[in-house]
Amino acid sequence: MARVRLFANLRELAGTAAYEAEASTVEGVLAEAVERFGPTFAAGLETAKVWVNGDPAEPTDRVGPNDELAVIPPVSGGFETLVDRGASWQAVGIGVLSVLLVVANVWLSSAWFIAVLVGVMALWAVDLAYETRSGGLGVQLPPILASVVMGAVAAAWSAANGDGFMGLGVAAVFAVFASMVWSLAVPEGRDFVVLASTTVIAFVAAVAVASISVASLLAGATVVGVFLVQAVVAGLSTWLAARVAILDPFIAGSLGAVAAGAIAAQVWGLDVVVYLLVGAAVALALIAGRGFGGMCRTGETYLVDRPPGWLPDLDGAAVAAAVFLPILLLAT
Repeated sequence: MARVRLFANLRELAGTAAYEAEASTVEGVLAEAVERFGPTFAAGLETAKVWVNGDPAEPTDRVGPNDELAVIPPVSGGFETLVDRGASWQAVGIGVLSVLLVVANVWLSSAWFIAVLVGVMALWAVDLAYETRSGGLGVQLPPILASVVMGAVAAAWSAANGDGFMGLGVAAVFAVFASMVWSLAVPEGRDFVVLASTTVIAFVAAVAVASISVASLLAGATVVGVFLVQAVVAGLSTWLAARVAILDPFIAGSLGAVAAGAIAAQVWGLDVVVYLLVGAAVALALIAGRGFGGMCRTGETYLVDRPPGWLPDLDGAAVAAAVFLPILLLAT
């Protein structure tokens, strides 16, 4: 029998967090739930979404005895976490990219590191843009990719002038400008929701690349290393918490980011207090980024541990990268 997990008010209406279902389709599982828990539960079920093994499901999708279904109503306060324990290929992908960034930062020049960073962010942009079409947003990829490249260009220019904030500003303005111009040229980009989504993603991508690139050019590999350690430890903490069920994965990831920043600063002789502040900002950005990325990828306001796509773990890291340098400059 398939295992069904209920969240938020549905869990309260049913009086249980999980149960076993005998039906062989998603539609059958829901009908069985209505019969079991009554009309009040049925009313709450009307606005809920069903996920099977971490992926959005349709009523006609079949379910087997080893499948896990999560029935989640729209978030209306607090959050619930849907854990996907089967996406090992996503972990491999993010692991490979993390290793590439770490190796480039430690053993290669800043120019090569920035090239690798641009490549990673471009892959993230392609993955996110593709998934938004499944979620109904349909963001426009070209201005986002242009903003990724411009983030590196702006960083090089601002580093040559010794002012990190200039590069961030130029990258941010270009992202907004590119999205607006693209919407004038391409009819499907003129929808307000599409334009707004494209602009926000382009903004995050451009500022993220500029932020880490300027840090590499002006502050060096050690400072960038602190951020990479924070992002990697946060990801590992989230992954581990999802499997041992001691802490909520988002809380575990946040604590991991803060602790990793402080420890790395201590080991590398940096100001621990400063990096505690930076770590707190990175932790908040990781949660905000994962929530925003999940919304873009699913088209709904659901906070899920692992949204669809190849690189959903970079959603939070991208927003965290965007805030890393501004918070560091303000703190110092």
